[in-house]
Amino acid sequence: MASLKLILLFGIILTLTRLKIKIGFSIAIGSVIAGLMFSMSIGQLADSVWQGFSARETWELFVILMAVTLIGSLLKESGLASGLTGAVESLLHSKRASMAILPALIGLLPMPGGALLSAPLVDESSFRTNIPNRRLAAINYWFRHVLEYIWPLYPGIILSASILEIDASEIVRAQWPMSVGMILGGIAFLLIPLGKLVSKTSNSVLHNGKAVFMALWPIFLAVVLSLFCGVDLYISVPVSLLLFLIVSRFSSAVIKESLKQSVTLEYTSFVFAVMIFKQVLIDSNAALQVAGEITAAGIDPIWVIIFLPFVIGLISGATPAFVSLAYPALLPFLRPDDVDLLRAATAYTAGFLGVLLSPLHFCLVLTASYFKTRLSRVYVYLIAPLAVMVLGLVLKALF
Repeated sequence: MASLKLILLFGIILTLTRLKIKIGFSIAIGSVIAGLMFSMSIGQLADSVWQGFSARETWELFVILMAVTLIGSLLKESGLASGLTGAVESLLHSKRASMAILPALIGLLPMPGGALLSAPLVDESSFRTNIPNRRLAAINYWFRHVLEYIWPLYPGIILSASILEIDASEIVRAQWPMSVGMILGGIAFLLIPLGKLVSKTSNSVLHNGKAVFMALWPIFLAVVLSLFCGVDLYISVPVSLLLFLIVSRFSSAVIKESLKQSVTLEYTSFVFAVMIFKQVLIDSNAALQVAGEITAAGIDPIWVIIFLPFVIGLISGATPAFVSLAYPALLPFLRPDDVDLLRAATAYTAGFLGVLLSPLHFCLVLTASYFKTRLSRVYVYLIAPLAVMVLGLVLKALF
């Protein structure tokens, strides 16, 4: 029964978005419906809403997202994004390749909504092409996440290694086939159909290197501050933004237009709506109820290993959420004696599949919003690459 409720709930949210209701308001409505569906009292629901809204995590996320959005807008409005894309195209001699490389580079910085940083770059790479916005959104979203299985800075890998009590390098060795699957699937189904799209831009390596540095140094500064100095992202990203503004000396017109594009009701409402929705689902025990139904039905543990992370990933739209919630519950299956890395990789793949499909995933929603397309249109382009990603797991299991 809980499983059907969950399916119905996501169906309602997606239907609301198709009716042109902003995603933040759709999720907010979904939060109320979820509370009522899973038998929360009005008082309990109100308390969950307040907890989700006032949580420190929510406000940290808000700060990160606003800073990320503003950096992306400044890159676009100042022309630095154009210089970066031109430089990468010149180095690679391909618009098509630059549309994949740029989001992957941004993906080295693990932060919520990071795809919004790469969206202007992909947009710039597609200049003077007739690529539909829905495909551009899919390309940006997909290649932004191709390294999430193997880049050791991602919270999901750090958390899973900690919970399973193994080194992160073991997680990476177990999960690299899925990352390769994502890259190959993206190339085969998102890029190759575009044709060659050869770039005619030609500059010196030094000129191109300078253009790349001038656009990306704020992003890598945030990484260095976070990785080597132990500074939290909600501090390191705004600090990078502030230094970016000081060093670059943007005109008031650029700053004004960037603020107009980045600080919007749609983005801000989405942050708070997602965190409230997540809190409501946690407090209502929705995911645990679904898992309990599966266990009670006497289903093989492998299906629990697949289904529980997938459901939590779908519910939360965040990798740390499915790892932190599902892995502790799955420990008897993941490490009965020693760690079963294949089962662990299966759990991670299932959870990440849910995250990539989740209508609550910041990158998905913000990318679709940036390119002014509906989520349903982006999903169409993701089906085949997702199948190749899962095929990576299947081949790992077989060989």
